[in-house]
Amino acid sequence: MMQTPTRRLLMAAFTLSLLSACGGGDDPPPATSVNKLLSVSTAPAGSAQAARPDVDAYVQEMVKQHGLPGLSLAVMENGQLVYAKAYGYANLESAVPAKPEHRFEIGSISKSFVALGVMLLVEEGKINLEARAETYLGPLPPALASITVRQLLAHTSGLQENLDAAGTRAVSARTSLITEAETLELIKPMPLLFAPGSSWSYSNLGYDMLGFVISKVSGKFYGDFLQERVFGPLKMTETRLIKPYGPTAGTVMGYQREGTAVRPYVRSEVWRSWASQGEGSIESTTLDMVKYNAELRQQTLLSPQGYAQMWTANALVQARKDPNNRFDSDIHYGLGWMLSNVDGHFKVYHSGGMPAFTTDFIRYPDDGISVLVLTNLGEAGEAPMKVSRYVAKMFRPALPYCCDR
Repeated sequence: MMQTPTRRLLMAAFTLSLLSACGGGDDPPPATSVNKLLSVSTAPAGSAQAARPDVDAYVQEMVKQHGLPGLSLAVMENGQLVYAKAYGYANLESAVPAKPEHRFEIGSISKSFVALGVMLLVEEGKINLEARAETYLGPLPPALASITVRQLLAHTSGLQENLDAAGTRAVSARTSLITEAETLELIKPMPLLFAPGSSWSYSNLGYDMLGFVISKVSGKFYGDFLQERVFGPLKMTETRLIKPYGPTAGTVMGYQREGTAVRPYVRSEVWRSWASQGEGSIESTTLDMVKYNAELRQQTLLSPQGYAQMWTANALVQARKDPNNRFDSDIHYGLGWMLSNVDGHFKVYHSGGMPAFTTDFIRYPDDGISVLVLTNLGEAGEAPMKVSRYVAKMFRPALPYCCDR
């Protein structure tokens, strides 16, 4: 099925969120043809999961069709991992096969963690969703002064998606890592797209500001707050914020297309420090994300009422176009999550895109099935979304038709 205009818009937004701004190295590594390498797949160490040759064949086909260097997949039923496998390579140049234990940048799926961090502080009475953001950040320019925390969470603030050209140039010219306070100063003079609360438009900058709110209210860097309150309690030992000083062991290499080949993508340290902000800052493994999915079902960190707020429509993203098509539906945004109800099947999901990674995480809470797809290619397009939805239907045939192979 063709992707809806809004989905195309969102994937473009996620994929391009840092693409135009992030600087690469002075001497980029050579490009590699993905098709020259053998097809490989790796299950988790010690796994006794049931074989699914149909899933393997489909995913291998998609990896080849879309020229993906690597892909990591996890399927969860009723909060439990039932299938995990990585396909292709963590590093093409060294021919290192991808493993479910490898870390990928998860892109805008990170926004759900930032939203969870905000909601934890809401339940402690330290943040009010209806309060103005400047209550926590200090005075903002008049145009931004009325923006509320809820509007930042729901993308109804009117903030632009990314830095403007002037801001991008300012960051690129830096020789030192950028701070939260310096980022906020770049956001302040940017004009709004609309009056706060009057419409919907996806904003990475809004989630950067939410990270700043967490830092101000908690008294610690928001990444440390997430480590202490989310990653640690859930034993997500391989999950962390992107480090300013380059990838380390266990993190896959990310790639960008160059003609029919792909080239490793290397950020400058300045842009790596930008990437550690709220819009798309987290790198994780499929196995760690299984623990996150289990929490979303068991709801031990946040109350059921808190999670319900996150999964309640706050803004209409796209209205249903064909009332006679039962597979068409309204698309809404909650707090950190996209929401839709297709043919009676409630769906909670978020995609992610970084310069060298594209991802998708989809949950059907009432059907008890969740699928996570992580890839290390920035221009993977709709491939992760196709895989997540098609694989979900392979495990739950009653789910609505989603997409062509």
